[in-house]
Amino acid sequence: MKSSVVSVARKLKFYQLVVFDQVAQSGSLLRAAQVLNMTQPAVTKVIHELESYFDAPLLERGNRGVSVTELGELVLRRARSMLAELRALGDEVEAFREGTSGHVVVGTLISASTSLLPHALRLLKARAPKVLVSVRVGQFDQLFPALIGGEVDLVVGRVPDDWPVRGEARSLGVDVLYEERLCIVGGQEHPLHGRAGLGLADLHDCPWVLPPPGSLLRQTVDRLFTRAGLALPGNVIESLSVLTNVALMQDQRTVGLLPLETARQLAQPGGVRAFELGMPLRFGDIGCFHPGERELGPAARLFRECLGIASAEQGADPPEARSPA
Repeated sequence: MKSSVVSVARKLKFYQLVVFDQVAQSGSLLRAAQVLNMTQPAVTKVIHELESYFDAPLLERGNRGVSVTELGELVLRRARSMLAELRALGDEVEAFREGTSGHVVVGTLISASTSLLPHALRLLKARAPKVLVSVRVGQFDQLFPALIGGEVDLVVGRVPDDWPVRGEARSLGVDVLYEERLCIVGGQEHPLHGRAGLGLADLHDCPWVLPPPGSLLRQTVDRLFTRAGLALPGNVIESLSVLTNVALMQDQRTVGLLPLETARQLAQPGGVRAFELGMPLRFGDIGCFHPGERELGPAARLFRECLGIASAEQGADPPEARSPA
């Protein structure tokens, strides 16, 4: 008998293999029927169907029950392998539905990558350690198209001030997590730390590390100097690399701007220290962007919940989620 995969799939049914496996384990049609909550004639009929398909006996009947024939052993070995895969499939589907396994791809900006995101990841792993998370760092012009196209599940970062009128708002929603502030920082031993009445003008002639043009943080920086009646500093390195920027500030001369939570994470020896300027510097809202028209998988939904918890524990109650415009 030569059978194709299609012909086998049409004639064989998984429940037949389940019955055959139980009969082999029990050594009795009656006991197998009791375990399977079936009648003995129903179990006998299933075995006859299998034997008819294979055109050979799978069981030998005797006074003390049944035993498996040589062909039956071959079929049983393959059947048990398939049933194990089926059970694994059931377990994985259930885990996927519950969000306890799966894969989440998260895009992030500098504003959320050093504090909020690690906290949320720890919460996720505590609840679902088998979830695989891939983190992609980039700018909005890279991450938003990836989110809309399904390459990324969620994006965490600053909400643009003009979000309601941006084209992406038609396809994406955003949960506002907390309001972030900015601070100007330098190396721990910068000579201007602690100066009374320190202002932005006092730092203007220092070497600066600024975000590149086009980034949301650069727009904030430009407004900051404009409102202070100052031109942009003349001695500038443009960089969004936190590690590079912190290393540059170790000359105890270079200064730059960081989100407040990021600066707090880096306030240790060899890190940075915020200048006391006596004025709050608002950066903007930090949010979790999600697809407005595509349903998130269970693992991504769970991670979204963890972001909300992490933001609340960071010190701010999350505002209501914003729907897509």
